[in-house]
Amino acid sequence: MKAMMLWEPGRMELVDLPLRALGPGEVLLKVEACSICGSDLEGYHGQHPKMTLPRVMGHEVASTVVQVGPEVECLSVGDRVAGMGSLACGQCPPCQAGKRDRCASPLSPGFTAHGAYAEYVVGRAQGCTPIPDDVSFTEAAVAQPAGIANHAVSTRAAVCPGEVLLIQGCGPIGLSAMMLAKLRGATVISTDIVDYRCDLARGMGADLVLNAHRDNVREAALDLTSGRGVDKAIECVGGDQDETIPEAVACVRGGGLVVVVGSFAADRATLPVIDFKFSEKTVTGSQSMPEGYGPIFDLIRSGKLDLAQLVSHRLPLEEVDHGLKMMDTKAENVIKVVIEP
Repeated sequence: MKAMMLWEPGRMELVDLPLRALGPGEVLLKVEACSICGSDLEGYHGQHPKMTLPRVMGHEVASTVVQVGPEVECLSVGDRVAGMGSLACGQCPPCQAGKRDRCASPLSPGFTAHGAYAEYVVGRAQGCTPIPDDVSFTEAAVAQPAGIANHAVSTRAAVCPGEVLLIQGCGPIGLSAMMLAKLRGATVISTDIVDYRCDLARGMGADLVLNAHRDNVREAALDLTSGRGVDKAIECVGGDQDETIPEAVACVRGGGLVVVVGSFAADRATLPVIDFKFSEKTVTGSQSMPEGYGPIFDLIRSGKLDLAQLVSHRLPLEEVDHGLKMMDTKAENVIKVVIEP
């Protein structure tokens, strides 16, 4: 099969790889669409803490089941699925005892096992979610970042009707969070430092959009709330959060909540701890999408959530490298790149 191999940071090549035999609980998936994730950029630059090289990246995948391995009963050939789950390592004591579902060191496709920037990928049947017939492969491929946003909005922030939110970042997760918060009846301030992303947020329904490099976000938040501050903030930027997290804390009211979704560039960030004590503000994290794909698929099917508008580019497999570079430099008004092998 054809696959895009990352040999070393910044160097990818189209290669031929053999298809391996399937183990218990595994399925062979024909990749129909795979969207580029921000964590892929970390891997591309050699900055992902878990990625090993050489590696076929890609994990935001929608595919068709073409073969099922032993002990697979939940999926059949021809099923349309999103995600692929982790894989058993085959080496730890549980795996050696035949209990691969209890693997102590699971392999993560795209990071510690080969992923979906390829014609085919091996996945774990239990980690695959059936795609409804009226949801496209492209929508399913970008449903994962929307699922991450959904966990932050619906569970970690528990957004309620009438609340005022600050959502930092107008990338795929930030825009998804904005749309989901609006569906829950919130007023949303969206911020970014890239003008075309601000324009997109404005067109997608944000109540107030600010360029965080030009506008005074705190003053605008106070003006909108008659000096009180926003109820909650969701940080979807990541990277150097010494700027975004303190800004979020400054914008929320006393007793307010900041939910951090963006991935840290470092293991430390400067926080205004006096606000935690005297204003009883809270900073918490949000990780992954434990609610799964179901809530997102339901919203897509109902017509309430349009994820297709996040997809700015569709590229063939051999142009993964170009897609990564576009996302890295935010060239060509890129938002979300979907690879279609």
